[in-house]
Amino acid sequence: MNSEQTYQRIENKFKKLLEKAIEIMKTVEDSKHSLSHVKAVVNYTKEILDKVEQANKEVCLISAYWHDVGRSVQEKGHAKLSADMLQEEMRNLGYQEEFIQKCYLAIYKHSWKEKPETLEGKIIRDADKIDFVGIGRWKQCIETNCKFNKILQLLPIMRKEVLELECSKQIFDREIAHLVVYLHDKVFRNKI
Repeated sequence: MNSEQTYQRIENKFKKLLEKAIEIMKTVEDSKHSLSHVKAVVNYTKEILDKVEQANKEVCLISAYWHDVGRSVQEKGHAKLSADMLQEEMRNLGYQEEFIQKCYLAIYKHSWKEKPETLEGKIIRDADKIDFVGIGRWKQCIETNCKFNKILQLLPIMRKEVLELECSKQIFDREIAHLVVYLHDKVFRNKI
């Protein structure tokens, strides 16, 4: 089974749980943390998982879908709230407590100043932060006139001080190169 088939199998296995996360994320009005952000994080998570074979793929994919659902309630403290919401939903659906705790640990410390305690947590945090340089996110922000102050402050330190896995840094390097070309072509070309 190739990796795409593996991910499809996992998404089918946890369909009800993932659909609940998608349903909740549709209510989030923050354009930087919308459903398109979650889909990007899921894709970056899969790309990292292709290089980090020892990680629990099920935990990572569930966590990628659920990592920002707490934003439907509040921004500050959303990481722990997302983990709490996932934990409650998984208990309601009858998942084993050990598996629930692995998913919880993968989400609850994915914010900027926190350090995840598990490999799966590092993957989710890295995938989430890589999307800060994703073209889709920048395009959406430009279209909705979001402010880039926080992103611009973090870009210089992101690779060295934020991302933990070497493969994440390689993905970041590729994405930042794409972003520079995109910004040149779409934003700065006529201003130079």
